[in-house]
Amino acid sequence: MKRRAAFIYEDALSRHELRPDHPLRPVRLRYTYQLLQEYGAFDHPGAVLLDPRSATEEELAWLHTPEYVAAVRTLSSGFEVADPARFGFSGQGDNPVYPGMYEAATRSTGGSLLAAEMVASGEVGAAFNISGGLHHAAVDHASGFCVFNDPALAISYFLSRGLRVAYVDIDAHHGDGVQQAFYADDRVLTISVHESGQYLFPGTGSVAELGEGAGLGYSVNL
Repeated sequence: MKRRAAFIYEDALSRHELRPDHPLRPVRLRYTYQLLQEYGAFDHPGAVLLDPRSATEEELAWLHTPEYVAAVRTLSSGFEVADPARFGFSGQGDNPVYPGMYEAATRSTGGSLLAAEMVASGEVGAAFNISGGLHHAAVDHASGFCVFNDPALAISYFLSRGLRVAYVDIDAHHGDGVQQAFYADDRVLTISVHESGQYLFPGTGSVAELGEGAGLGYSVNL
């Protein structure tokens, strides 16, 4: 049987804007999808094109605190919360509040969970959520343009099925949020390939960060 590959995208993933001058431009997702479409990538018999779904509150709670999830939903709706900075949000910082933020973040996260479900079930051999990879989000705050940590939640899904996971993160920036989520867990090997944190955000990712407790030796930084 030929292995199939899934590509997860819908136009709603590219419609929001974090801030007019913000460097993260979701419209890039639409451009990439359109380019692949012009190349005929989705015409391949092994290609599967899927719409994402939204992550549920129960799924977000696998990693994020209920207080943080509630704050994201409140701010997204245009209401205020006490001291949004403690949740990582600020007007001119990396993580501005914008209308529909909760919906955009849960849709992106749900795309990665759908990818994990498709691979775990054997429906496809590989799956790519183009809007995912938001590896800086922490348990209780946004960080580095990332609201919810979809890679960590996808890993949590695999763990719930009794699987062990090797997570490979290739980015200029250290995958700190994912590493921290599983720093003491020997079921997850995190491997991050990045530039030194000496001068670059988020300032972590030293080769000396090896994990702790049962997870000692399961955190690798290159």
